[in-house]
Amino acid sequence: MIQALVLTHGNIGEELVRVVEMILGPVTGLTADTNRGRSAQQVAEVVSSWLTGLDPEHGGILFIDDYGGSCANAALLGGADASQATVLSGVNLAMLLTFATWREELPCEDVVQRVVDKGREAVTVVGGAR
Repeated sequence: MIQALVLTHGNIGEELVRVVEMILGPVTGLTADTNRGRSAQQVAEVVSSWLTGLDPEHGGILFIDDYGGSCANAALLGGADASQATVLSGVNLAMLLTFATWREELPCEDVVQRVVDKGREAVTVVGGAR
C-alpha cells in the first residue's frame, strides 16, 4: 500500500487529514506532521524517519504545502529526492481524497498523476468577479 505524509506549516496538514478521515473514515498509511517549533534539521529527521518506514515495493507520497518553503527544504534535506517517495507541493483536500481513494488500486506513479490532476482541477474560480 502506498503511504503518505502531509508535512505543513502549523496544523494545516493535521486538519486536512482529520477532514479526510471525517469523510472517508480512518485511512491507514496517511499521517501528518508539522514544522512548528522545529529546526530544519529536526523536520528533515521526521522526513528521513518516514522514508525508512516505506514499503519499497509501493513507495510513498510526501505532500507539502508550499514549494520552496521550509517544509520543501526539509523534505529534500531529509532525503526525499533520493528515495522511492514523490514530493508534491500545494496540498489540498481534493488531492488527499484522491490519494486515499486510489492508493490501493494503482501503482504509485499513477496515483501521483491522478492526485496532481485532481489538485489542479480543485483550484478554480467558483463565483464572483473574474
